[in-house]
Amino acid sequence: MGFLRLILAITVVIAHSQPLFGLSFTGGLVAVEVFFIISGFYMSMILDKKYTGKGSYTLFLSNRFLRLYPMFWVVLILTVAASIVSGVVFGEWFRLSLYVEYFDIMTIYTFLFQIFTNLALFGQDVVMFLGFDQETGEMYFTSDFKISSPMLHNFLFVPQAWTLGLEVVFYLIAPFLVRRGNLFVVSTIALSLLVRLTTHSLGYTDDPWTYRFFPSELALFLLGTLSYRLYSVCKIHEIRLFNFNLTILVLLLLSSVILLYEFIQDFYEVTFIINWVFYGFVCLSIPFVFHFSKSSRIDSRVGELSYPVYISHILVIGTITPFLSWVGWQEYQGEWSVFLTVLASYILVRLVSDPIEKIRLARAPQTHALPLRSLNAFSKG
Repeated sequence: MGFLRLILAITVVIAHSQPLFGLSFTGGLVAVEVFFIISGFYMSMILDKKYTGKGSYTLFLSNRFLRLYPMFWVVLILTVAASIVSGVVFGEWFRLSLYVEYFDIMTIYTFLFQIFTNLALFGQDVVMFLGFDQETGEMYFTSDFKISSPMLHNFLFVPQAWTLGLEVVFYLIAPFLVRRGNLFVVSTIALSLLVRLTTHSLGYTDDPWTYRFFPSELALFLLGTLSYRLYSVCKIHEIRLFNFNLTILVLLLLSSVILLYEFIQDFYEVTFIINWVFYGFVCLSIPFVFHFSKSSRIDSRVGELSYPVYISHILVIGTITPFLSWVGWQEYQGEWSVFLTVLASYILVRLVSDPIEKIRLARAPQTHALPLRSLNAFSKG
């Protein structure tokens, strides 16, 4: 599923820059929520096949964190370094600008919270439910983070990493959820959807409630669990669901929907319903995509780019935007952002991800061999 994950990661890049050749694909919100489904699929699979027995929980978590944190910390360091250079040379402090402006105002608790979330990932999603009071320098809970000035999430050096805050919470509880029976999983999905409907009925219909509130997003992760169980049942009972013609049809349909999704949304007025119909289709499609691509080394290597593309694109966009404005290429920002982010991601994979992967493979249990290089969502397996 490497190509699928890379396309979704590029979709997020487009959402934060400009369309790619006039196309925006699914948009950032839908792309992120599809990643949650993919993550649920992969985590359910490796917990079923690899991480079993004594000590498996600790090994599972440590391997997940090895996959996430080194790449994240490298991008974090590069972002801070770029901000310092920009501030010293040009007087524009990039991601450090709010710290420079409000450092004297922030309370020690606010400052330490920002440092913790920037380093640890935990709590980055919570930042979206907080505001910053310029008078007291303290944080406060808010149902709409956009009313805060400045918005607290702008203190994050790698702001798109808020999704990883949700991911690590899911990793912590996944072993206790995805191994339960179908009734438990379906009931948990229903409860999560009920939370989503309740917040919606209370008037919380905008960001961050639409896709940053973990109790609501848990349904998407567990849809991935159901998707894996569909795949597993078909394989165990040798149900001939994955015949070549049907698989190709599903792949073509899924690709077409992703590429043309913005036009589907424009055609239908009820976006919420359309999104969830699409999530259901993705849940049914993933077994076909995985079965088709699981043995492809090319697909696996392409998938390795998805996480660094996602985690580095804000840094790349922030770095190239002044240059594109200077040379008058603003209209090509989407194309340049995607190209240079993919290029930077390839370098990050070779220098950071590949060495870490050798460590992970050495630590992982060797039974029930799986294509570990592809076991991830934003390449987060």
